[in-house]
Amino acid sequence: MKKILSLILSLIITVSLVGCSSNKAVATVNGENITLGNYEKVLALNKSFMEQNYGYSNEIWSTEMEKGKTYEDVLKDTVLESMAISEVIYQEAKKQGIEPTKDEVQKEINNFKEKIKNNEQYKKDNKEMGINDKFLEFQYSRELANKNLQNKFIKDSNISDKEMKKYYDENKDDFYIDTVTASHILLKTQDDEGKDLSEEKKKEVKKKAEEVLAKAKKGEDFAKLANKYSQDPGSAENGGELGTFGRGEMVSEFEDAAFDMKPGEISELVESSFGYHIIKVSDRVDKQGTFDEVKDEIKNILVSDKYNQYIEKLRNDSKIENKEDIVKSAKF
Repeated sequence: MKKILSLILSLIITVSLVGCSSNKAVATVNGENITLGNYEKVLALNKSFMEQNYGYSNEIWSTEMEKGKTYEDVLKDTVLESMAISEVIYQEAKKQGIEPTKDEVQKEINNFKEKIKNNEQYKKDNKEMGINDKFLEFQYSRELANKNLQNKFIKDSNISDKEMKKYYDENKDDFYIDTVTASHILLKTQDDEGKDLSEEKKKEVKKKAEEVLAKAKKGEDFAKLANKYSQDPGSAENGGELGTFGRGEMVSEFEDAAFDMKPGEISELVESSFGYHIIKVSDRVDKQGTFDEVKDEIKNILVSDKYNQYIEKLRNDSKIENKEDIVKSAKF
């Protein structure tokens, strides 16, 4: 159920961005229709995402994933279920009187338009999907309603120390702390479009990186060097600070170097697909987390589990009817 809910949350925006090219219902949720038009577009968006990010092809879509069902069948089932649960959540928020106001929804619409105003391709794609203010209003009213319901549930939840301690004792291995706090200076070997520079230009970048590394090794202020030379816009202004991160959060070359360093150390040049990094580690933690250290994390886990159970009960208590003949007619 937890995995399904994660997908639901990721699909809420997608579900909301589709219009009604057809009023036929692929399903009803407590009497409210999920239209074929909405369903087909959600399928198309998710299919496109899987193909672009994971290399799915027609051959994969037609391959059996589980007994009697292809990857296409499983995606169709997952999308329909996620849309049904999304509708259940929206209806419950409305029932409890915690829908967002029109002003709140409009604010989200305005923010969205501001973010994409310079992205012509994205705007073109949206236009081709038929996304307009009406669809955006539908999107954000549901997204905010979902947030409101979740926030209310969290506020009303009471997780005792006894519950948290019990969970900690039963799952200690999950709370082993292995983190690094670091800063870096990046000299890029890619252009602004993410394409690799020529070998000649890469040599120039490496030479410059070596010069900056020498300055850092001689004791010059690392933050000032990062501010002056680093081409990582996300950290340069903050003296190269990346904060604290765990394993699996950085590219492998960067991670391997950082987790092999001690506090206060400055690395040699570390080459990744982005360019040349100079890393400075300020803290390294590698130990079993105590209950007090992970208490907040445990509380979030327990609240999340209870919220998932709450949504599952709402779903089970709802009257959901799938129209199999209409579902089969959906374009893929």
